[in-house]
Amino acid sequence: MQFPICYFCLKSGLLCKTCDEKLRKGEITKLDIEVAKWFLDNETKYPQIRDCVFHKAVQRGDLLVVLVGCRSKTLSMLWRKVGKALGDEKGLNVRIVEKSPSLRGFLSQLLFPAKVVALNTIWLPDGTCESTVRVSTEDLKKLPADVKALEEVARELLGETVYIVA
Repeated sequence: MQFPICYFCLKSGLLCKTCDEKLRKGEITKLDIEVAKWFLDNETKYPQIRDCVFHKAVQRGDLLVVLVGCRSKTLSMLWRKVGKALGDEKGLNVRIVEKSPSLRGFLSQLLFPAKVVALNTIWLPDGTCESTVRVSTEDLKKLPADVKALEEVARELLGETVYIVA
């Protein structure tokens, strides 16, 4: 598995100059380092994740969202097992989301088992965009966390504002 910090830093627990600079600039966080270390330690248990990339981890309340990317086909069943193992160890609700080129694909994974009914994107004059995700009223109860936490996670991972409405 590829990580945003070097292999030596993960194994030793001490950060080299380059990785320390990334941490200071905010490119990586302590949570990213913890989760990357967990993946490194459990790589032998789940050999299919070896050709995947760990991008970022975000925690809001008891929800931990891990953004990964894979060159091979979707490993959704494997990610559920890995997420459950990580969640059991950390005592959190873990959601592993594969990096997707489409906003709808990313949000579908993040909000599962709730279904995305509609997605509207507004482009603002300053070059940013805001998206509104509509889920059915019945599916609001099925969301993995409260709406505000999910909106914050999406904002941090995607870099754009996302609103979840019924």
